[in-house]
Amino acid sequence: MALAPLIRYILDIKAKAILVAFILCFQLINAFAQVQPNREFRGVWVATVSNLDWPQQGATAESQKTALRALFDKIKDANLNVVFFQVRTESDAFYKSGKEPWSRFLTGKQGVDPGYDPLAFAVEEAHKRGLELHAWLNPYRVHTSTSSSIVYASNHVSKTKPEWLLSFETGKKILNPGIPAVREHIATVVQEIAANYAVDGIHFDDYFYPYPEGTFTGVTTEDAQTFAQHGAGFSDVKDWRRNNINETIRLVHETLKTTRPTARFGVSPFGIWKNGTPTGISGMDAYNSIYADPVTWLQNKWVDYLTPQLYWPIGGAQDYRKLLEWWSDKAVVASRHLYVGHALYKTNYTEQEIPDQIEITRLNRKHNALGDVLYRATNLTANTNNIYTLLKSSTYKYPAAPPAMPWQNAAPPAAPTELSIAVNEATGAYEVNWKRNPTNTDSFKRYMLYATATAPASITDIPAGAVRALRASESFTIAAADFPQQPTYWVVTELGPANTESNLSNVVITGNLTALQEPAKESILKVYPNPAAQVLYVDIELSKKSLVRVELVSLDGRKRSRVLHEKYEAGMHTLTINREKNTAGVYALIVTVDRQRVVKRVIFK
Repeated sequence: MALAPLIRYILDIKAKAILVAFILCFQLINAFAQVQPNREFRGVWVATVSNLDWPQQGATAESQKTALRALFDKIKDANLNVVFFQVRTESDAFYKSGKEPWSRFLTGKQGVDPGYDPLAFAVEEAHKRGLELHAWLNPYRVHTSTSSSIVYASNHVSKTKPEWLLSFETGKKILNPGIPAVREHIATVVQEIAANYAVDGIHFDDYFYPYPEGTFTGVTTEDAQTFAQHGAGFSDVKDWRRNNINETIRLVHETLKTTRPTARFGVSPFGIWKNGTPTGISGMDAYNSIYADPVTWLQNKWVDYLTPQLYWPIGGAQDYRKLLEWWSDKAVVASRHLYVGHALYKTNYTEQEIPDQIEITRLNRKHNALGDVLYRATNLTANTNNIYTLLKSSTYKYPAAPPAMPWQNAAPPAAPTELSIAVNEATGAYEVNWKRNPTNTDSFKRYMLYATATAPASITDIPAGAVRALRASESFTIAAADFPQQPTYWVVTELGPANTESNLSNVVITGNLTALQEPAKESILKVYPNPAAQVLYVDIELSKKSLVRVELVSLDGRKRSRVLHEKYEAGMHTLTINREKNTAGVYALIVTVDRQRVVKRVIFK
């Protein structure tokens, strides 16, 4: 063969090898991406401002309640687990307040009682579905419209404290962050909500000092008098403005942790901290445009999580991947969580853009990127870009619970008991039931039902993607077509108010029991006689001194006997297993050597 063709042949072979390697690598990445975490924050913003998602303004109380129930049903059905419910849009209230008037977005007129308490109702309905509810507040906005036709209530801050307002050439007004009394007022608003409602968190959006819009370039000299009065110690008005926002965040954090310690506090800042950070990112930024400095909030641990609004695609001058990795680096250093905000309304996105972004979040779990939040509910339920279908069928195919926050130091609840699975003869479906431990008394009940291929001894044994239900009641129905035929181990746990998790319940084993056996790993194990009358013998060879635990579990999981639990030296041992009070039937014999587990199907005659 001539030299040139030979070189081309070799290069062609190498190119094909590289292509095959690339395809295999891509397939492995995709396979990894399909594994869903058992713990993942999956939130959605429910916007009430301008009635964007809810309610229908002026509708009856019952009509508004029915609509919210339907919305929460759809959110639950898509396997989300957190609702950011907007309760303060323009220094108003979607709850019974002694400080601020009822929102006009409920009845059409500010200060008019809607005939029920929307926040109390929303918390109750969310918790019925196992959904967390975080009360979403806009901290400074006084009004959303400059129309002179809108009448504000006599107890609205624009009437009671006009000296607190900061006005701009656009006609818009905000509460002046530079006034200490304003910051105290916002903290007391949070205190009122946290003291009177069982909210799982308090959430602020990204409106601090006003965004530039049109010819309006943002705040300039409007707060000069306030700076002269309250700016001692600051030579730069911009640093002073950032400090004003920082002080609000600090006060709210302290107030919330005193009033409702298990509630989480988070903020959804604009997605770019500073122009040019990280390298290659350009655009308007939070630090210089609206004087928000979320990095400082993280460093001082004034927030439990951040939800930066990364409303841009993968690639480009505002690359989602670069921004996500930068924010997650900041979160992990501060030992706080990152839940990323996504824009569902972007009609120029491909169908796969948001699912791909969520997978990038998951790839950064070790850097505390632990979930995602979707803006907003109507875009989700309207299936914009097929997002509802894609989430339910793939990205969020299985349920997940929000992650716990170790710094909250919350005690876990006690484990559920009496887990059982039985076939409903009328429908063919499988009915899963359990009992709550009577020592658990928190009103917000949530349970995680797991299905695993091997017998779990603790939470750490449960693999990712094992959650089959996140429930607020002690039962769950599985259609016959969805019930696994292979040997499956079922357990249930309870979540506490801070998302701490109990130990496992009893184990129930279902499926084709003839296949119920795991290979021995660190040990050689033989069980005889099998079937047995009263006594089983287990020969076991240990390579080192080990803790050995032996259990007998009935296949319905209702009877579980620990028959042996002690340490043995390295070498060959014969263990004697007495039938004791167990009735005749088929059992799972579970032998655990340190953390390695062997399961044998045994029969007592």
